[in-house]
Amino acid sequence: MHNPLIIITLFFSIISALVFPDIGLADYPDGYYEVQRVIDGNTFELTDGKNVRLIGIYAPEAGKICSTQATQQLSSLIVGETVYLEKDVSETDIDGRLLRHVYVNGVFVNLELVYYGYAYAVSDFPDILYASQLADAEEDAINNERGCLWAIIWLNGDGDSKWIIGSCFIATAAYGSQMEPHVKILRDFRDRFLLGNTGGKIFVGLYYTYSPPMADFIKKHDRLRAMVRIILLPVVGVSWVALKLGPTPAMAIMLLFVSGFIGLVWFRQKYKN
Repeated sequence: MHNPLIIITLFFSIISALVFPDIGLADYPDGYYEVQRVIDGNTFELTDGKNVRLIGIYAPEAGKICSTQATQQLSSLIVGETVYLEKDVSETDIDGRLLRHVYVNGVFVNLELVYYGYAYAVSDFPDILYASQLADAEEDAINNERGCLWAIIWLNGDGDSKWIIGSCFIATAAYGSQMEPHVKILRDFRDRFLLGNTGGKIFVGLYYTYSPPMADFIKKHDRLRAMVRIILLPVVGVSWVALKLGPTPAMAIMLLFVSGFIGLVWFRQKYKN
């Protein structure tokens, strides 16, 4: 007599194979693959044309500070090499790229890029197998001023003014993450409009000289963090307009805002008198 449990298990296995044919039959199981080329600081192409996105990290996009160095660093590690790909939870992202942890010659590439200051650590839920290790690596890179993201840049030969390129201290303290969209807008505005001229560099230098202790105080008080987020909203808005439409519309909006604020204060004072 046949065992009913075996028959039922076999039945559902056949049905599952027909309805979900891709389960258990991944085209790219964990294993060794050859690298064709590097696309950017966190993406590369296999010799069969399939693109791979490194899990848990974010390297600056093309045209932004550190993007070139991140791409070069990843290239030096894996181009022409055979890498080991390890899946976490997700198979691919929305663009069809394989999501993988990558190893080459005993080196954990995702961790290497973060540890040496070429990429940020991000939490790519549900792919968080090594999220804590990547976060620790980023903290170590910041503390030791490593790589193009965290290196100290001096404004003058006397060494009395400096800043860390990768951080927006007060905004990060207020919003809780360097990768939060509002923080990214401010960082992109800094890179595009402020670091390209002398006046902007001086402003950025002063900001990064005096903002770290302020940021440390802000992030310890939830109400103050909420207040700072409100205060930063107009700055984020103007920065967004500048990035999308250019500096002239942004200046017009800023002047309109300032004029409106001054007019409101004047009207209120006159009404009180």
